[in-house]
Order: sequence, then C-alpha cells, then structure tokens
Amino acid sequence: TTLSDGSNLHEPEQPGQAADGDRLHRFSFQDIPVRGQWVRLTETLRVANSVHTYPPPIAHLLSQMFAAVSMFSDNLKFSGAVALQSQGSGPLIRSLAECREQKYLRGIAHLQPDYAPPANPRDLSAWLGEGRLAISLIPPPDSQQTPYQGMVALQDAEFSRNLETYFANSEQLPSRLFLASTATSVTGLLLQRIPSADHATEMTIDAEEEAWRSIVALADTVTDDEMTELPVEQLLGRLFAEYPCRLHPPRELSYRCTCSREKSDRTLRVLSDDEIEELLAERGRIIIDCEFCGTRYRYDTVDIGALLGGNPRSSGDPLH
Repeated sequence: TTLSDGSNLHEPEQPGQAADGDRLHRFSFQDIPVRGQWVRLTETLRVANSVHTYPPPIAHLLSQMFAAVSMFSDNLKFSGAVALQSQGSGPLIRSLAECREQKYLRGIAHLQPDYAPPANPRDLSAWLGEGRLAISLIPPPDSQQTPYQGMVALQDAEFSRNLETYFANSEQLPSRLFLASTATSVTGLLLQRIPSADHATEMTIDAEEEAWRSIVALADTVTDDEMTELPVEQLLGRLFAEYPCRLHPPRELSYRCTCSREKSDRTLRVLSDDEIEELLAERGRIIIDCEFCGTRYRYDTVDIGALLGGNPRSSGDPLH
C-alpha cells in the first residue's frame, strides 16, 4: 500500500489489528542493511503503575526501559528473558524491566526511603550515583544455554544514548534509539545498521553507509509529539518518505508476572518450620505479596499444615 504522503510503506499483514494495545512492529528498508523496530506500550505502564506509585522521573525511566527491552528482545532468537536492570548507590537503588519469550513484560523500581531528587531529574547517573546498568540474557530453567550479562557504561545523562553506545561498542552495531513517553504511554523507535552482505563491493558498502547516515539524519528530525501521537504507519511514512520501507506484522505485548503459588511456597520455606509456625501463631495468617504484580498469597493454618507436612494445599487461594 502506498500512503498519502507518497512513501512505499506496507501495512500490517494482520487485518483487523486494533489501533490500541501494546504491540511492536519490525520494519525494513528496501535493499539497505538497516533494521528497525517501533513499539508503543500503554497497558503495561498502567499495570506497573497500579502496583507502585513512582515519582514522575522514575516512572518515565521505567517506561523507557520497558520500551527498550521489548525492542532488544525482538532482535534475539532467544526463548528466555531479556532484562535491562540498574543498581546504584543513589536515590534509585535498583530498577528492572524484563521481556520474556519476546512478548511478556514485567518491571519494578526501588528508591531510597528518604531520597532527595537530583537537581537534574533527567540525568540517569544522578539517580544511580555510583551505579551500573546491565543487559542480561536469562535462559529458561530447563535450557542448556549459558546466561549472559553485558555492562552498559553510564557516560551520558540520557538513558537512550548510553544504550546506543553499548550496541556500538559491545555488539558492533551502530544504532539510533528514540524514546518518548507521556504519563500513560511510551513509544520507542530503534534503528540499527546491520553488516553488509559478504559479497558486497566497496562501492556498495559506501552507498549503504551513505543511506544509513541519511536515514539517521531523517530520524533525528522526529519530535516527541510525533513519537507519542502518530500511528506507526504515519510516523515511518513521514520520516522515511525517500526510502521504501516495509512494515512487518505486529507482535502483541502484555504485562505478565512469573509469580505463582509454588514460588510463594518456596519463598516461605526459606524459613525453618519453627519460624513459620511462630509467625503464623503471631499473626493468625501469613501473607506474601508479589512486588511485581501485587498478587497476594495467603496462608492460614490449613495451608501451613499442608506446606510443612508436604500434603496438597486445601485452601488459601491467591488474592489480587
């Protein structure tokens, strides 16, 4: 389909795709070794912010982490979890955004109880203090794959710039990352220059490099309002009218936690039998809350008896 602005942009191949909802699109350029992803998240942010109330700069950061990790995960043939996480000594103790199976998201941020906001709230290093940012690949429990972690240097106040540097230095992939968020949504746009074909001539490589520079220059004109307001078809058509661009079918994304009754049982069994029984006698029941999604696991006398005796549980369903 050719859009009204003249760009040769193909629409999604899934008819009836809803305009709202969390989703990610890949897109590609004709005869140019550049790949791209676009993502917009709304429901994921609503769920994450319904469990915890974050100050606006942290909610802004966490939303951008969700968008970034969604696009990074989409680039990998990996069935486990891709995690983007921070740890530091500043007001922001730690943060995590995770994408599992390229479609399930969850995340959280922890702040010092009596933190003072930095003078520049957009400066990631000011929030982290002596901190670090890492990208981790976490294989499924039954996998033979080896976990991986790459460290992201904090050299720039802008979150996205640090990730661009990581891909350029660690993955040898020149990248351009755009992230824009509102109180209720976040939109991400990622461009990456992938290697030229093995048989490419020097002239071809030079032409592809020139095309890459032109695409980046065009992308640099995008505004936050365009990022957050325009549908993906209109955004790409407006930015890259000079370059035929194909939009691939969407990948649906959603917030989904990994907590379960079994994991809650294992958490409780870290305590000794005597400690568990003492806690139950003191409180009348034991409650374990999932910090990611807010699900509450309740244990009464029957549940604790089954847990300690190894018998099937007879009561105490999770509460939301």
